[in-house]
Amino acid sequence: MNVGGSTIRIGVAAPLSGSSAVLGEEMKQAVELAVDERNRTGGILGALLQLEVADDEGKVKNAGATARAFCEAAELLGVVGHYNSDVTLASSKLYQQCGLAVVSPVASNPQLTQGGWKNVFRFTNRDDNTAAAIAHYLYKQCGKRRAVITVTPSLYGTSMANEFGRCFLRFGGDIVAHHWVEEGQRDFQALGAGLPADFDVLFYGGSFEGASILRSMREVGCTQLFAAGDGCWDVANFLQPAAEMATEGEGVLVLSATPELGRVPGSQEFARAYTDRYGPIGNYAMNSYDSARLLLGAIECAIRTAGALPSRADVITAVRETRFRGIAYSNAVQWDAKGDNLAAVTALHVVENGRFHQVAEIGCAELAI
Repeated sequence: MNVGGSTIRIGVAAPLSGSSAVLGEEMKQAVELAVDERNRTGGILGALLQLEVADDEGKVKNAGATARAFCEAAELLGVVGHYNSDVTLASSKLYQQCGLAVVSPVASNPQLTQGGWKNVFRFTNRDDNTAAAIAHYLYKQCGKRRAVITVTPSLYGTSMANEFGRCFLRFGGDIVAHHWVEEGQRDFQALGAGLPADFDVLFYGGSFEGASILRSMREVGCTQLFAAGDGCWDVANFLQPAAEMATEGEGVLVLSATPELGRVPGSQEFARAYTDRYGPIGNYAMNSYDSARLLLGAIECAIRTAGALPSRADVITAVRETRFRGIAYSNAVQWDAKGDNLAAVTALHVVENGRFHQVAEIGCAELAI
């Protein structure tokens, strides 16, 4: 089968401007790298690939326009995106209506795969799984019993904090205080001064306020462990601004939904190729790269099955049936009935010598605890 002379189009939607622009740009670049690598080897069965890029700014109000533009592009066969959970949720219904396969590399809110959409696939791990993993580790391995929860009102922040609190209580811990903070807030003197004397871990659910919250803890002499979801597994927005504070006192414990580079075969080679072209990796480039390669592989399978360029429905079927082994996870991707990736894991990191260092990895099967 050869479809030479044709053009195959896929989309990538991410925040390329606004507060999440650094993260969205990395996502877009990783997808771009996957597409360009495929084109250098002849594309898919002779057809060259064209990547359509959309900037959703990380805002729900832009989700509809972005999704409609992709839906109306008749030759578009699939989408990698979005980055933010709330934007991904807001756009998914439209993608379902027009029959576009969507592979989300990063969006972790459990609601994404609870809606019964047959075209939506989550490559990364879910907040309920990652929160259970870090809560269990803190309780069982670190001996933490009394937690303070600090949370932003974002969809991601509330999902992560709520899931952590539920799991920590289930394992036997106590929540001794709960604080809401505003997105974009940087002054946490009042929060630091108001922390109780008898806690042993502060868990933060959110993204961009983590380094400032950590600094406020240390400035008032709180040496307790700072723990966070993967909103803080971020070089530019957490590791760099936290600086020396990340190793003071009991340090930090930050989860991610991807193992550190070098743990999975091929990840170091990808990192070199990405870094040579774009600079250092700061977040979920591996997830985005694998999501794009998975989608492209499914399109190839759909072409071989159809004997011609496939329909969007053909691509959805091929994505669901795929067993893709990439460089983000050790096991091959396999979807459950909801569209969640059974190969996804939770990695837990401390900070050493200015870098994240993985100390544990927990798979989905291990969370039945």
